[in-house]
Amino acid sequence: MTSVSARSVLSTDGVHRLVEQWRSALTRRASPAELLPLLANGLLLELPGHTVRGVREFQTWYQEAGAAGLAAGGGSADEVEVRLVSPIHAQVTITPATGEAAGVPVRPERDTGRQTWWVVLQNGEPRIRGIAVQQPALSGALAGV
Repeated sequence: MTSVSARSVLSTDGVHRLVEQWRSALTRRASPAELLPLLANGLLLELPGHTVRGVREFQTWYQEAGAAGLAAGGGSADEVEVRLVSPIHAQVTITPATGEAAGVPVRPERDTGRQTWWVVLQNGEPRIRGIAVQQPALSGALAGV
């Protein structure tokens, strides 16, 4: 049984479990109702070309856009870095593993760039407070333009 004090402090393992739950739900195209328990009060999603604020706006956006805007790589080779910044806050950086070296084809029309998450402990559980999705870098000939 987990003690009250253990549930009042965010752990790296707990944050990694949250990341896996979220990404698994996106992969299987879970309903908004399945994703909502993973989100914190004050949600902010900063997407290329669009910002989503709050749970209600998230539900509408997700029903219209689906998981494509949040699907960063989605592979087990993606680099997930968790940094605990306080007992109840963490910053997560997800860098998609793409390119020939990672054995993952680059699909600019589908893949997202690096994501930065802000996770907070809410009601004893890690929850996503914010996600900022960076535009993927251009590759090839256009990269130097």
